[in-house]
Amino acid sequence: MVVIIETDKPRADETADARSILLVHQAEPGGLCWGCHELSCSFAWFPCPQARWAQRVLAADGGGQ
Repeated sequence: MVVIIETDKPRADETADARSILLVHQAEPGGLCWGCHELSCSFAWFPCPQARWAQRVLAADGGGQ
């Protein structure tokens, strides 16, 4: 079972979270997400939901810079 807890965070923390998620959730050669497989023992095509969220956050933040 996977539990996701959402909380209100300052924007700076959200950007840091997005960066760290994208460090782990990367595509394997076959197209599956490495992070989903290694961390939650599940299979998801990349970009997985976590990676898509992180990409949206960084895009909204101007690339997170």
